[in-house]
Amino acid sequence: MKINLKDIKTEKTHNGTTFRKRLITTEENKGKLATCNYSWLEKGEQLEEHLHNDGEEFYLILEGQGEMLIGEEWLFVKKDDFVTVPCNKMHSLKNNQKKDLTFLTIRTVFD
Repeated sequence: MKINLKDIKTEKTHNGTTFRKRLITTEENKGKLATCNYSWLEKGEQLEEHLHNDGEEFYLILEGQGEMLIGEEWLFVKKDDFVTVPCNKMHSLKNNQKKDLTFLTIRTVFD
């Protein structure tokens, strides 16, 4: 699944002092937090194709654009896109632009 931040409902929290866009809810997350990483790919680099058989992984594109493989489908991704990678799905990310592709990953593992 891929969604852009602009398409996620904005909520006010903490007595109206903070805005947020909820990326992952308790109902959607089926595992425990394993890792949270700030990462980047330099021009022309590609994350090797791999899968996780013990949980899900979530990607938030912070800067740049590229292509993301989920299963057998390549998706165009850009700043503010949020991508969910289900368990046991082959995935990769490639930067075919001139500037770095910066992203946040959150990986969960099942009990």
